[in-house]
Amino acid sequence: RRRYQQNTSRGGDKDDVVLLVHPQQKNMLSKHRQVVLLASLLLNSAVAFTVGRVSLCRQDATHLLRGTVPSNDVDEYISIETYQHKDFKLTYLHKQAAPGREGDRPIVLIHPVGIGLSSWFFAKLMAAYKNNPPMYAPDLIGCGIAHGADAWYPQKHGLFFPLSWVEGVETLIDTIVIPRWRGNKLSTLTNLFSKGTSSPPNDGGCLVIAQGGLAPVGIMLAKRNPMTISNLMLTSPPTYQDVTTPIPQEELERNYNFLCSPTFGSLAFKLLESKQLIKFFSNLFLFQDECDEQWLDETQRELCVVARAPVQAFNAGLLQHRSFEKELKESPQMKMIVSGVGDNRVVGRHQYQIELEKCTMRTIEGLNVLPWENPDAVIDLIKEMEY
Repeated sequence: RRRYQQNTSRGGDKDDVVLLVHPQQKNMLSKHRQVVLLASLLLNSAVAFTVGRVSLCRQDATHLLRGTVPSNDVDEYISIETYQHKDFKLTYLHKQAAPGREGDRPIVLIHPVGIGLSSWFFAKLMAAYKNNPPMYAPDLIGCGIAHGADAWYPQKHGLFFPLSWVEGVETLIDTIVIPRWRGNKLSTLTNLFSKGTSSPPNDGGCLVIAQGGLAPVGIMLAKRNPMTISNLMLTSPPTYQDVTTPIPQEELERNYNFLCSPTFGSLAFKLLESKQLIKFFSNLFLFQDECDEQWLDETQRELCVVARAPVQAFNAGLLQHRSFEKELKESPQMKMIVSGVGDNRVVGRHQYQIELEKCTMRTIEGLNVLPWENPDAVIDLIKEMEY
């Protein structure tokens, strides 16, 4: 049995719900509804992000980053690092700033949640950005197990959605990203003044880039942290209507119970965790052209039973349990909505620009996984935002 209770924590997040899971789970769906939901989740999971095959979670994490740039050893400049957030040891990818850009504003990348996914989703983008500012790609709570992060056990630890994921990223920003940036900026200013140069680095805060259905995490981060986050980019986000229309609680409970059921839920994961379906669904829904072999390999790195918990929460729709219109309209940051030319949801995203005062729309080659499909074009947009 799962129950959803209101969160009464800080900053206007009292409407977020906490997921408390009892070990003895009860299936609430009829067999007919289970079959229908299985079919819809096969499609939703593929469109949302991707699938992979079951394998050991904890592998040599250095394999994750190999091959992102031909003839270069990506491990030399993208590292896997850890930090502590409450009871969780969390991990993140870090790429140091290029020489001369140490004091420039950092970029924080929010990866999608799906079977086999973690911060590796942004490794190709990070590697492709040559003259880069500091870049960080945190693993959300329950993700990044292959990197050494702690797993999330819902039976032992309830989480608010999307608040708990937001807070995990905030800890990284507050304790690592901003202190490092300010230290480097001070050092850069000292060097400039000592050399008689009058071109200080850009002031302001981070650029947050959130992929796909993790848009609510990016939106909440921007609203809650106006002093440390200056810009927000949403790549392939839900339509404005979807991000501002709550999914009914009864539907959330049915979805989550189904995904955790030992029969149809387990079958859904086993089907989605087949390598054949990775390629099929990726080519059908995610990529404008065919997916590459590296994508197929990376989706398999983190798959194991304990890695399913965040996927179950996300695919159940818990990030859409309420509207995020208030946060979108009240956050002061400039926002950029990025779509692929082949994405049929482009029209539904025009409402962002209509409803929000400081919002621009961009369309680039690609479909639904733009930072992976077309990192160079995304980097051009990052530079357009002066990062």
